[in-house]
Amino acid sequence: MKNGFFPTLLMVSLLMALLAMPVVVSASESIHVSHEIDVTLGYAGREAAQVAPSSQLDADLKYVASPQVTKDLLLRFGTQWQGSSFPGSRPLAAPATLQHANAILGFDYQVAEQWLMRAELQPGFYGDVIRFDGRRFDAPLLLGVVYLVDADLQWFFGLRADVKSQYPVFPAAGFRYRFADLWTLNMMFPDPRLEYDVNSRLKSYLGMGITAGTYVVGDKYGDDRGIPKLNHATVDFTELRMGPGFSWKPLPYLTLEAQAGYVLYRKWDFFDQNIDPTGHPVPYLRLDCKARF
Repeated sequence: MKNGFFPTLLMVSLLMALLAMPVVVSASESIHVSHEIDVTLGYAGREAAQVAPSSQLDADLKYVASPQVTKDLLLRFGTQWQGSSFPGSRPLAAPATLQHANAILGFDYQVAEQWLMRAELQPGFYGDVIRFDGRRFDAPLLLGVVYLVDADLQWFFGLRADVKSQYPVFPAAGFRYRFADLWTLNMMFPDPRLEYDVNSRLKSYLGMGITAGTYVVGDKYGDDRGIPKLNHATVDFTELRMGPGFSWKPLPYLTLEAQAGYVLYRKWDFFDQNIDPTGHPVPYLRLDCKARF
């Protein structure tokens, strides 16, 4: 999988560029279509005791188009590619690359005046996206509900369902609370943070980041490592990051973010085979570009 990381990145980048081209709508049509484009790049170093190049490279490309069918209903159609490469700094059993390419199919619905709902299915291939087969196909389901108490307080309830994961259903809850003029406690997973508004365009924050996914490794993955039972095995990957960052809106539709800190926890869990190598804390840097129009 290692050799397919950057060719796949290029292929998906071209696909997303095509999907992001303006949609031509005739004068007789009245459906408004909004767009989301997210690009994330990440870098993490090796353990402090080692002097060597980077031990982790991350990339995430996402595009979603949302036609507004009614005043209460928006559909969501899109695509996403995400990959993480771990060159030479991981335990023997841990994959050199984890990546997935998937579609996004879902909707946002205003259930009532103060209640919003999102449902999103992400069918695609999780693992070695150079080979597409049924073993690597998966379709995680995300469900979320937001209760709008007022402009300063919102509650969130949600879950992630994935039949291939060690935890087929994973619930979550959180809130966003603006407790002072310039301060907001945003406990929305997977990126909870404490935010401070420097001005109308710039905010700083102290935040955490949680990454989790389920993948299937290659058919000869275990043979290559002298552990045959890991051939086409399923692995749950979990990562926890923490550090300060800032978010800047140079334009109304564009947000740029940068965050640095430490990867506190990293685990590759082959739960069916009782093999779960872990990594050690390492420094990281993450850059995000988000467009909404």
